[in-house]
Amino acid sequence: MSTLDTTEALPPGGAPEPALTPASPRALKRLIRDWRRGRATKKLGEVFHDAYIALIGALMIGAMLVNVVIKAQRTVAQCDSASCLSARTVLPWAGFAAAVAVALAVSRLFGPVLASAAEGFWLLDAPISRTQLLRARLLGAVAAAFGLGAALGALVAALTGSPAPEVVAWAAATGLSAAAAVAFAAAQQGVERTRLTHLVGYLFGLVGVVALLLVVAVAAGWVQLGVSDDVGAELALVLGGFAVLVLATSYLLAQVRLKQIRRTRLLSGGALVSGISGAFFALDIGLARDIVVERRAVEKGHVKPQRGQGVGVQALTWREWQRLRRFPQPLVVLAATVVVPYAADALGMSVLTPVLAALALFGALIPTLGGLRVLTRTGGLARCLPFSLAQIKIASITVPAVLAAVWAVLTTAAHLGFGDGAVDRSIPEASLMSLATAAAGLLAAVRWTQAKGVDFSAPMVSTQAGAFPAGLMTNIFRGFDVAILVTAPMLLGFSPVWSLVIAGIAAAVLLNSMDAESVRARQAEQRKELEKQRKLRDAALTQSKQRKR
Repeated sequence: MSTLDTTEALPPGGAPEPALTPASPRALKRLIRDWRRGRATKKLGEVFHDAYIALIGALMIGAMLVNVVIKAQRTVAQCDSASCLSARTVLPWAGFAAAVAVALAVSRLFGPVLASAAEGFWLLDAPISRTQLLRARLLGAVAAAFGLGAALGALVAALTGSPAPEVVAWAAATGLSAAAAVAFAAAQQGVERTRLTHLVGYLFGLVGVVALLLVVAVAAGWVQLGVSDDVGAELALVLGGFAVLVLATSYLLAQVRLKQIRRTRLLSGGALVSGISGAFFALDIGLARDIVVERRAVEKGHVKPQRGQGVGVQALTWREWQRLRRFPQPLVVLAATVVVPYAADALGMSVLTPVLAALALFGALIPTLGGLRVLTRTGGLARCLPFSLAQIKIASITVPAVLAAVWAVLTTAAHLGFGDGAVDRSIPEASLMSLATAAAGLLAAVRWTQAKGVDFSAPMVSTQAGAFPAGLMTNIFRGFDVAILVTAPMLLGFSPVWSLVIAGIAAAVLLNSMDAESVRARQAEQRKELEKQRKLRDAALTQSKQRKR
């Protein structure tokens, strides 16, 4: 066979065209980088100026944090009681388990391998190897998990007064474990499996709670731990070695399965990141949570409808209970927060117990206020119901209020005091403190949930960093201010009765604020209706005058 027979047919008027080879992923990425650099809007001097300010700010904040950690480490290292020794041994386990659980949860939510919409529209449709395109994304996710996990492990070990070699060992073990968790989630992503990742994440979360319970049991004298000075470092080395094996196996398996990840799964993670980054850019944490809730609802797809019960506002309360039964995961987080006041008292921080417990309850009750979130964000839906906004609010928070009351009963013993440095209190005083703490967490969650979004059409406030909407910065502190305000009397050593009085005033203000919003909305509608009638009357008068002429 001749050479001419193996080539393509010649075009009508010339030589054969050269064979086209597809571009490599590196060439396409270089093309994207050149395109972006050619359309840069900042000068080099402005970039250096911004980088200088960011570096100085990071150094200042980092120096303050390092100073605080070093002072706390020196103070705790001088404690040689049973609770302190148990904290040095067991608390790094809690930090290790929390790092792995968070890494698995975030990986399951975002990917961990993802792509933006533009990349999915162009790069993922190109005839290139998807493995080469996504390999850097996988490596970046694993490296980020290692860095954040190592920082968390070092911080927890340092705050418990561990020596420097043990701090380094726990930092390495926690970082490697977090990286292994992300690699494991990436391997499961390649075959579209999430149940195993979800199960392992809950398992490590349970390990963290058990570690905190063990610290409480040692401080209360229920359990005796025979610990040595080197046991922490030895355990960290064992965990680190096992994490290395899991990391290597999962990373290789994830690389092999990169080409199997569907484009829809990659783009959904990229869209979620874009939405959450936009919400954080506007400092609207509530919007970020709404995006996450919507993503989970889309993954769920559909549920079996259930018939409601009750008459009047009781129907709204029953719907909240049905929603909680359908999605009981918030109850797991709420049960975990019961350990917080006990752990704080066991570690000798009985003075800070109300504040820490209220903040923990504040975060745990937010997922149980979904109905209140919907009814306060959509005023038209609330006005369709034959109730006032105050009645709707009370009906929506009845179930979370019952959960907060149960939480208060379960945490009463923590305020009696049993750890090192604890303050002995009577049962009535401890009950009032627990009730005030629960009220602080509940009211903080209600304030955070019913907070309105930032109004970017309102007049801006001029600052050195530029123009900001009036409510942009205050949205970050919504909820935290109520929790700290209600628990401040107990923090300063006053009677918990004052905290209950402040909680009652805060509840009245929150109810009146919702009524005021409904009144303002009703007045706005009335003004629109009056304006419409005035225009119609003026038009009728104009037409009658024209007819007379």
